[in-house]
Amino acid sequence: MKFRRFSFQNDVLDLEDDIDFSHAELDQNHIRKINSCHVKVHAHEYDDLMVLELKIEAEVVGVCSYSLEDVPLKLKFKDTLEFSNEIQDDEEIIYEEKPIFDLDPYVLELIIAETPMKLVKKGAKLPSSGKGYRVLSEDEYLKEKEEKKDSRWSKLDDVEL
Repeated sequence: MKFRRFSFQNDVLDLEDDIDFSHAELDQNHIRKINSCHVKVHAHEYDDLMVLELKIEAEVVGVCSYSLEDVPLKLKFKDTLEFSNEIQDDEEIIYEEKPIFDLDPYVLELIIAETPMKLVKKGAKLPSSGKGYRVLSEDEYLKEKEEKKDSRWSKLDDVEL
């Protein structure tokens, strides 16, 4: 979604568009793909500051933390971005010197931030154990760690002083 800084009429601009993220590089352990994304933008321009109010609706495919299966998730949220063509002291204001804005990377960042890191598919359960691994509670692990002796130091037990 691109627009020109100088396309404002009466310092207000309203846009609405679908963004295609099918070729976006995503962390496959967090979001496998973004099926659809619809963005509505209401922008105001104040001298060198541009404030964009975004309404984003997206359908993403996340990863189940237990079974690593696909989990469809619908996101619907609002956010505000502030741009300036001058470097500001405020960390919230994004410096953008070009007259043409590309909102796609900013929208992608917002979708990634809005998607929970831990998703659990309905009916999914933690595995109890399998070939080459065991699942322990923290208490079981600590108890086992206390009882286990470090073999590297066991030879010192035989030394007489």
